[in-house]
Amino acid sequence: MYEIYSMNKYLLQVNNISKKFGNVQALNKVNFSLEEGVVYGLLGENGAGKSTLMNILSGIYMPDSGSIKIKDNLIKKLSPEIASNNGIGMVHQEFRLIESFTIKENLILSKSNKFQNNFEQTYKKYSEIFALNLKSSKYISELSVGEKQKVEIMKLLFNNSSIMLLDEPTAVLTPQETQQLKISLETLSKSEKKTIVLITHKLKEIREFTEKIYILKNGNMVAENINTNETKDIELIQLMMGEVNRREIKKDNIKGKAKLEVKEVSLYSNQNLEILNNISLEIKSGEILGVAGVSGNGQVELANVICGLVKNYKGSIVISNKDVSKKGVKTRKKLKLSYIPENRLGIGLAPGVSVLDNSAIKEYFKARYGPHLSSKKLNIYLSNLINQFAIKAPNVKAEISTLSGGNMQKLLMGRELISNPDVIVASQPTRGLDFNAVEAIHELLVEQRNQGSSIMLFSEDLDELFKLSDRIIVMFEGAIIKEFSLEEFSIDKLGLAMAGINE
Repeated sequence: MYEIYSMNKYLLQVNNISKKFGNVQALNKVNFSLEEGVVYGLLGENGAGKSTLMNILSGIYMPDSGSIKIKDNLIKKLSPEIASNNGIGMVHQEFRLIESFTIKENLILSKSNKFQNNFEQTYKKYSEIFALNLKSSKYISELSVGEKQKVEIMKLLFNNSSIMLLDEPTAVLTPQETQQLKISLETLSKSEKKTIVLITHKLKEIREFTEKIYILKNGNMVAENINTNETKDIELIQLMMGEVNRREIKKDNIKGKAKLEVKEVSLYSNQNLEILNNISLEIKSGEILGVAGVSGNGQVELANVICGLVKNYKGSIVISNKDVSKKGVKTRKKLKLSYIPENRLGIGLAPGVSVLDNSAIKEYFKARYGPHLSSKKLNIYLSNLINQFAIKAPNVKAEISTLSGGNMQKLLMGRELISNPDVIVASQPTRGLDFNAVEAIHELLVEQRNQGSSIMLFSEDLDELFKLSDRIIVMFEGAIIKEFSLEEFSIDKLGLAMAGINE
């Protein structure tokens, strides 16, 4: 185990914390100490124990054993209120803002707020740090995704949090917004002595944002307080998961005729607001078209239109030379279209339902399983799925949510890809997954591309888009604002387009 101890006094000390859920040892005698004014990175695979540790620090879970000290005070029982009163705050991946309230109302909502008497002065100060050029009277519903993220972090500051836990804070940001966040966090850690813990799967962010790193593996802390600038990426990966085989993606495969065509598609809300604006595109056989854009610019709606989940649109959708504009989901599936949705648990997979039943959803109407779904045939089908796509499941009757995020995604991908579809619409297929799971998903998509599938890849991970795509389009406010060829790929140009600047 790597260990580097500092002579500085720790602001928080977690000693020998353990937590068990049923037979699963989520944390095993974990140590975790934080110094004042330092930016830390917390790394680990899915299921390594990161969320459990953060939930314990936030007061959501009680540890089974071990101790927690904050400023040398032993905390015998940590609740969300006690955690907040002791300066621990967390920004979750899902925003927790009230859309119908103003920025000011959201920032002063907590009873632990200490800046109500000098709000405007404090708001001006933090707005400058975060480059948030908005009046505090603006409603949250009027903000961009990046602006909402800034307000979420500012909530911690208005609650006077000295320890800020940030869970994947850059997932919804453009490259330029990510760079601005880095500057903002550096300012907070140095000028205000805030202690920041960044939870992320991106090694690039760990390298650029953090000073020290902790790494969890299978509930054990395998690296404590190591200096970021003294480690290499490969060392971090090996500490997290052992050996990882990274595959170089070649893009010289043969491209054929277009299998998916989207022609002048527009979509309006019930309030007659424009959601999609005259979208036209085509994807050839053996081609991956990447779709970039900050979340909320029409990507989900476009995917749903293509896959038949939304019907009240203008324009046309053509799959393998057949116009399916007035057809539903079932017809499009018969034309070998597969959809991997952004929300894997809820839309892609049915919560509360077994692994076996989730695997059979797509095949439900196929006669080969018999009119009443032959359990023998279904078990053979699932067994093939598990073997082919390396899915780890406790048993076929286990509830789907007992699988890790990576295995849920592989089940969903396997179910959609096992029939070798002609058209694949994949929306955020690797979001929240660890490195091994990401590599496995990438390999599946490339194999399908090589077999002649037309693939539409929606992703907010620019590295993923650069790695897999033959072309990239950028969506902004429901329109395609820019298209980049393989030779034109550039983080800076792509980031500007994602912010609505078409140069």
